[in-house]
Amino acid sequence: MRSWFRERRMKGWLTLVLIFLGFLLVLFLLYARFLQERESSVQKHSQDNVYRPIKVMTPVASSGSVYTEVLGRVRGKQTVLVRTTVSGWVKRIDSGRGQEIEKDGIILELYDYRVETRLDEAKYNLESAKGKLAEAERVYRRNVALFEKGIVSEDETDASRNLLETASAGAKALEASYKRAKWNYENLKIRSPIQGQIVEIVPDIGQETRNGDVVAKVVNLSGRKVIAGVDVSVARSVKRGDVLEVSLTRDGTVETVVGEVDGVSPGSDDFSGTYDIEIAISDPSVKWWPGEMVSVKIPVQTLDNVVRIPKTAVLSDSGGNFSFVLVEKNGEVLKAKVVPMWVDDNSAYISFDSLPPASRIITEGNFGLLPGQPVKVVD
Repeated sequence: MRSWFRERRMKGWLTLVLIFLGFLLVLFLLYARFLQERESSVQKHSQDNVYRPIKVMTPVASSGSVYTEVLGRVRGKQTVLVRTTVSGWVKRIDSGRGQEIEKDGIILELYDYRVETRLDEAKYNLESAKGKLAEAERVYRRNVALFEKGIVSEDETDASRNLLETASAGAKALEASYKRAKWNYENLKIRSPIQGQIVEIVPDIGQETRNGDVVAKVVNLSGRKVIAGVDVSVARSVKRGDVLEVSLTRDGTVETVVGEVDGVSPGSDDFSGTYDIEIAISDPSVKWWPGEMVSVKIPVQTLDNVVRIPKTAVLSDSGGNFSFVLVEKNGEVLKAKVVPMWVDDNSAYISFDSLPPASRIITEGNFGLLPGQPVKVVD
């Protein structure tokens, strides 16, 4: 009986030993797998440290232009200063700022009793002269008829003819005076010489205006033009017919259109010393308001055999004495000195000949790279 219990106990211990040995074996296998993974990770990390990841661009030679940007002011296609041709006091204003108006539409009306009085006087004088002319014609015809019958003398007939001619000349003179007085009266109503939009009305009701005073400004908005002031070097490079890019920034959005140079002023502004360039914008969809400020992009230099690169590719030495780019060739870094011609805040042109043959320009990941360092191109 004891032997049976002893045998059974031995089998239990043997099972425990086998289980323990199996557990140790599993631990050993897991540890071996851990060491293998760790070694693989270290190798990969070491390889990544040796080969720096970069992004590159393949340079392609082409031609390009360097631009300068200047500010310009929007104007209407046509701007007219409306002046009075007679004097008077403002009686009524029929139009307001920003209101559209047809050609010959009434802007405002003046009042001057002297003009009305002169018109009435000229009218009555003309009616009187016409009556005297009619009487002179009647007398002359009667004398001609009587002269043919031998009743009146030739001298009396000639005298009646002279009176007729004098009356006719007087009537014509008074008719001219009447037309002038009527013209003055009709011009008390100030009319728009063009179809457009009223920008400004100068006088107020009751204010006196004199002959030649500016009373309103009317703008033709069927088209737009931009006036930009530039220095003499830019003015000399621009000619009539050139197409320029014009941009307006409003509420965080940029609206860009093209315009054609309509003219370049040969004289400089006395105050700023700049020369005016007039740019016509014929696009009917443009609804820019007169007075808004825009940016005008003007080409000032044409370059050949150049490459346009992003700003991130251009580096400089610690003293800022020269610029250079880093390029990749056969997995290694090379350094190339360049003279960038900046196009805008984000890109520049460099000479294609300044780059090593069959190299690619490093655009990202170039910070801290040294010539000769191995790199790996990534997408």
